[in-house]
Parts: sequence; C-alpha cells; structure tokens
Amino acid sequence: MKITNITNNENVQQLIAHCDRDSFISVNGHIFPATFEPYIQRIQEFEVFEDDIWVCSFLKSGTTWTQEMVWCLENNLDYKTSREVDLDERMVFFEFSSILDKTLQKQVPDSIERAKQAKRPRIIKSHLPYDLLPKQLAEKQPRIIHISRNIRDVCVSLFHHHRLYEKFRASFELMAKLFVRGVMIYYGPIDLYLESFYKGNHDKNRILFLTYEGMKKDQKREILRVNTFLGHEISNNALDTLSEHLSFDNFKNTPSLNKERCMKVIDKISAVNKREGLFIRKGIVGDWKSYFNDELIKEFNDLSERIKEN
Repeated sequence: MKITNITNNENVQQLIAHCDRDSFISVNGHIFPATFEPYIQRIQEFEVFEDDIWVCSFLKSGTTWTQEMVWCLENNLDYKTSREVDLDERMVFFEFSSILDKTLQKQVPDSIERAKQAKRPRIIKSHLPYDLLPKQLAEKQPRIIHISRNIRDVCVSLFHHHRLYEKFRASFELMAKLFVRGVMIYYGPIDLYLESFYKGNHDKNRILFLTYEGMKKDQKREILRVNTFLGHEISNNALDTLSEHLSFDNFKNTPSLNKERCMKVIDKISAVNKREGLFIRKGIVGDWKSYFNDELIKEFNDLSERIKEN
C-alpha cells in the first residue's frame, strides 16, 4: 500500500482553490482527501462474508439505481419498506465516513462499523477501487455487482455532485480538465479505478458488470440479469412492477430514494443555508453534449482510448 501526500501537486492545488478541502493523498495512485488515511487499515481488514452482496461503481454511474434494484430483489419486492425507510438506512455506504470532512466525521455514525453490524446477508455499497476494498474479498468471493457509465456523463454528473456536496466553485471546463488528469476530490483517476475492477475479476462468475446505458436501453433485461445472478425467480407481473418502481420519475419524487432527507441532515450539521441543485437530476444518456467543447471532446476521446487499451 503506497500512500503519498500530494497536496502540493500543481493540479491538486487548482482543486483546493475551488473547494473546502485543504489536503489530499494518493493511495496506490487513487486520490482521496487526507481524512481518508486513518480509515485505510480498518477498510483493508474488514471481515467479509460469502453471502455479502457488494454494489460497486465509480460514483455518479447509476449506483443508487442499482442499489434499489438489488435491495428489492433481495427483500421480496418489499415496496412498503422501500418507501418508508431511506435507501441509505437499508444499505450501508461502506467508506462514507472516510471521505467526509472532519466536522461531519465526528457527527455522522461510523459507516464501517455500521457495515460490520449490518444484518446478514449484507448489501454493501462502495465506490472504492478494487485494490482498496477489503482483502478478504478475494478469499471469501462474495457476489459483486458493478455498474459503469460513459465517462463524459460521469464527469457532468460529478460536477453537479461536487457543487451540491463539496461547495465546488470552479467552472465545468476546469472540472473536466482536472477529471481527465485524474484529479478529483475522491476516487480518481477513473481509468485506474476501472482497470482495478477488470483486473480484479479473476473468477469471471463473481462480478456482474452492468452499464448505465444498458439499464436505460432495456431495464427489464438488466433486472433479469441481476435476478439470475442473485439466484432468484421473478414473474412477468412482478418484473413490470419493479421496472416501474425503478423509473426515473419515481426515484425523483420518492423521498426515501432521492436523498433529500439525508441532505437536510447533512446541511443542518454543516450549517448550509441553501444547497445548489438536487441529487437526482436528469437521469439521461448523453447530457455531456450540452457541456463539452471541441477541445474537451478530444481530451475525453483520448482518455476513453487509454481506458480501452487497459
């Protein structure tokens, strides 16, 4: 495990100038706020069980959508509980505490401890690259469902996420240029992240790979793929109902899914008076076309080629 302080890196300094974080580290090449470092050993040594289900992705890739699908399939399509209990309470965001600022870390329940205490079979969400996930994943081989998305749409969504949660003040163009260089507040660079998962899939049956675009194109087909991976059966009527439940309009208008209640709690702790935007925005493919100029298109095409090569 190689940990390096990269706060004085020129690109990182540009990031710091436009957000409220003031110190960053590189962990095996992946960028995190320095507040992540005290959690690394606990993450690596976390006990994994064979009946765990891990929902993994680079953030802003369709994770919440996938989480809700998996939770419903694993809980007998219990829509009543889904509507009444926030998704973040029904499923633990594994490393959440580690990426918060120091103020929130002191006031939000420890997410790694929550995951440890969760009732089995546990469903655990993570945005960590494969090489930073618990070491026991390779030994215990739980089921892992990974979703990825067009990196251009990820960048646009991440821009709004950072403005929403991190008080990010830079232009989209600067954000996109830093994204291509692998510099973001957490988890970057995206090419190294994706490479870690494909290299980590030694047993081709233990990780199910989904794409956001595939979900948008044929949601029922992807539900059936996940359902088979989890070892369940589902009727045509139940499939129709679940597909409707997972629709964008339902997500945007359901408090237990759109994270509005969670954000209000965080705002109260952080003394935020007015937040810019919503967690659930458009839910479309190709939104990047409204943001990218010719220069960014070329830079992202080059990044896409590097990702394909690896």
